[in-house]
Amino acid sequence: MNEEKIVFIPAPFFPPSAMPPSQRVRLLVRHLHEFGWKPVIFTVDQYYREEAADSWMTEIAGNSFEKINVRAWDQRKTRKFGLGDLGIRSFFGLYRSMLKQVKKEKPALILYPVPPWYIMVMAPFIKRATAIPYAIDFIDPWVYNTSKKNFKSVVSQGLARQLEGRVVKKSSAIFAVSQGILDDLKKRYPSIISKPLIAVPYGVEVSDYDAIRVQKKDDTKITIRYTGAVSENMLVVMDSLLAAFKIVSKSLPVRVIFTGTSYAGIGFAKPVLAKLISKNEVADFVTENPARVGYREALEMNKQADMQLLVGDTTPYYAASKMMGLVASGKPFFAWVHADSFPAKFLAELQYPHRLVFQTAELGTEKKIEQLSEALLYSLKNREQFIPIPTDNPVFSKHTAKAMTKIFTDTFQKIN
Repeated sequence: MNEEKIVFIPAPFFPPSAMPPSQRVRLLVRHLHEFGWKPVIFTVDQYYREEAADSWMTEIAGNSFEKINVRAWDQRKTRKFGLGDLGIRSFFGLYRSMLKQVKKEKPALILYPVPPWYIMVMAPFIKRATAIPYAIDFIDPWVYNTSKKNFKSVVSQGLARQLEGRVVKKSSAIFAVSQGILDDLKKRYPSIISKPLIAVPYGVEVSDYDAIRVQKKDDTKITIRYTGAVSENMLVVMDSLLAAFKIVSKSLPVRVIFTGTSYAGIGFAKPVLAKLISKNEVADFVTENPARVGYREALEMNKQADMQLLVGDTTPYYAASKMMGLVASGKPFFAWVHADSFPAKFLAELQYPHRLVFQTAELGTEKKIEQLSEALLYSLKNREQFIPIPTDNPVFSKHTAKAMTKIFTDTFQKIN
């Protein structure tokens, strides 16, 4: 058998982190060796992270990788100056560590999963110093439209627009969780069209669910759960959802729980939906717990629920990191997603019945809210007849962690 090739992956978020970028990388490292690649992970020591450690994430990540911990600027000091971004705080630690390790391991490729986005700024410099090609994996777009006009947002997006172009133009391949992200990049930088541009939706490790046991719950109400962050672009979508649930609550005894809605770290999480909950007068049956929870706890809570929620945002490129996990859970979930997004197309291909799509212009209209409430009522009333999607369904099996990894490695081979 041929000797394994080495791929360096700078991943500030990595187990025991349960953040979405960490999930993406830990799914890759579980299977890269099966395709002839040895991953070397450069991550940030837990002391310098702000998210809670999740020991189960470390367990399910396996051990088919080498991990190198680096130091970062201490957030306990930098927060005093308004600096919390892990990519900035770990930039020089990652840069120095990778340059040092290049001499020992001689990687064939460096893969930059982002966010945090600022780490990819080092990519052209390391390439110039070492001649090692690099690829980028956009888990979220760096440049995007935002209604926020505060100083921090304006500066952040200004820097993104100044720095992104040079990095993507000098890359050897670009991956993204959705085709929409790649399409936006091509519009900004037409010259990259000759590079491999590969859309790779989030995969799932079906075995994650083997250890999950469903806990007893209060059966007096129908429990509906959404677990995950709520972005700026999701707020108007959530507004219509809450308005529809108000109608639903007149027919069914529902309890809706939102957990982990804030992106903030320990001690910084604040409610994101409070104003919308008040506006729609649903506080008597809707609860928001903004602090993020561990991955295993999230799976346990969701499997206990009568129905889970998959909620999109106003952008067609939103890929929904939790979608494949919802399918793999075997539990009913209701999808309320953008009509042009990958989740909408994927669920349509599966002929999944519990879904409703929207165009952004429809949000907030009386007609769409009524349509949504009717769809929710139908799904909730028929939840006992839910038929799980088989994990060997060919539409779903294309998106397992192993299948996701093969797409990456097929492109890796073309780079070398």
